[in-house]
Amino acid sequence: MTNLPVAPSNVFRPCSSLEARPLWRASAARRQVSACTARRLCETAGLAAAAAFAVPVGELHAETRRSSYVAFARQSAMYLSHVVFGVNLSEVGRAFGRDRTTAAHACRLVEDRRDDPAVNGILASVENACGSLGRGVAPP
Repeated sequence: MTNLPVAPSNVFRPCSSLEARPLWRASAARRQVSACTARRLCETAGLAAAAAFAVPVGELHAETRRSSYVAFARQSAMYLSHVVFGVNLSEVGRAFGRDRTTAAHACRLVEDRRDDPAVNGILASVENACGSLGRGVAPP
């Protein structure tokens, strides 16, 4: 059994709206996220993307590209890791066994494909789910 860290009281700070926002989503706090926390956030995004695209999780971390459908699921997981959780591109690339430039390319590609209403709908629902899940993963 693993002991998960308890979220310290300063993890959430009030915003102008009534929502609480995790500190690791702030740009200045991105540098403070540990490698372990970044990896867990990327795993969470990978699980969500794998479920949304009906792809085995192991395929997202495969060394080869795989099919275009699996590649887009992996790119979506990288995008979610960076955009929703605020993990820097170097950590995202490392978590998925890719280079930071590959993670940056994935984010650009997914952003471009969001013009398609079907893709945008899937990603919006996964973003909402990840946003809810991310509040439970606290940086140390």
